[in-house]
Amino acid sequence: MTQTVKGELKVLGKSPEISRVRRAIKNAAKIDDAVLLIGETGTEKRFIAEHIHKISDRSEGPFLLINCGAIGDTIDENKVFSLPPNGEPAAEPQLFAAKGGTIYLERIDRLSTALQNRLYNFLDTCAARQSKLSLHARFICSAEPSLAAALERNEFRQDLFQRLSAIRIHVPALRERKQDIPFLFNHVLEQLCQDYGKTSPAVPYKVFDAILAYPWPGNMHEMRNVIRNLVIMSPEGELSADYLPFYSKPDPLEFLEGTDIPTAVSEVEKYLIQKALAKYDGNQSKAARLLQLSEAALRYKMKKYGFPSAR
Repeated sequence: MTQTVKGELKVLGKSPEISRVRRAIKNAAKIDDAVLLIGETGTEKRFIAEHIHKISDRSEGPFLLINCGAIGDTIDENKVFSLPPNGEPAAEPQLFAAKGGTIYLERIDRLSTALQNRLYNFLDTCAARQSKLSLHARFICSAEPSLAAALERNEFRQDLFQRLSAIRIHVPALRERKQDIPFLFNHVLEQLCQDYGKTSPAVPYKVFDAILAYPWPGNMHEMRNVIRNLVIMSPEGELSADYLPFYSKPDPLEFLEGTDIPTAVSEVEKYLIQKALAKYDGNQSKAARLLQLSEAALRYKMKKYGFPSAR
């Protein structure tokens, strides 16, 4: 539930979308206002919250992570929010462990109405008692884009939202920053190969085509899992697109759909002749043997289909 951030942190990517996020992070770190990170699952909002904390004036203080979806379930809400009627609490609420640092409320969109009310009242009470009871901490929160719809339906308190979102940062999904996908793929691939003691293999074009065409609904979390499976399952020293869960081999005859039989037969013959000649650097004798044709029959078909070498 809690995490202390240490070490160097970087936000990777070269796209305009992620460059905008980097600028927003730097600007947010310079001031002490509450930050709301809005993005889909797997876009590493927690990592960005840690990064803001790490480069801010509060970096020497703790980074307290609270999963809002777990409050009332695996996290006792009384330990998070309880305050006595007056004076300093005998046993401080968990939020006070972040004094001098940052409180990261993960997935505030999962707070029930009752917990929203409790959080708002807690913040209100702390502000009113500033001389005796102050959090002395900066809030960073995260939510999924569906929070906007919850606000419209009055399912999330507007005043609480405003209190926790002085600065709003949209964290783009992978499909919104396709320019970064090959770079991120290679970066994660190198990390995982290093973890597994393997040499980083070259990435076949089939793999790159597949990862660029895929929408990545799980974003970076999904990408890591996909690459892990690819590294583990592929033969040593290479990557096979067959181990991508979303890869489907293209139908080689799909382009013939709607074509009449004589034309289809001609197209297939041309394709096979071309491949056979390429395989043997234009040697017609070897190509004919591969195609199980006589050399005369091959030359006839080459002339029929306009192959230059048959003229």
